[in-house]
Amino acid sequence: MAKHNDIKGALDFMRQGYSKDGDSFSFTVADIVSNLDITERQAKDVLRAVNTRARFWRGDFPAGSELVVNAPVYDRITNWFD
Repeated sequence: MAKHNDIKGALDFMRQGYSKDGDSFSFTVADIVSNLDITERQAKDVLRAVNTRARFWRGDFPAGSELVVNAPVYDRITNWFD
């Protein structure tokens, strides 16, 4: 089960990555793992928790797959856990 602080950290990571230049921001599960210092399984749980509410990625989250944050995704995650 994803922890609140891990979800908040992942959302902060996504928001910061996207807002740097406004272009689409791509990241992988491995990026979340290294940024939050959590395990791959925890990172996948966090991304599943985010996805349950945001509904912007489909399927599983293999470590090598890139997940993209773009303007519509950013709008859905902007005000979470501010």
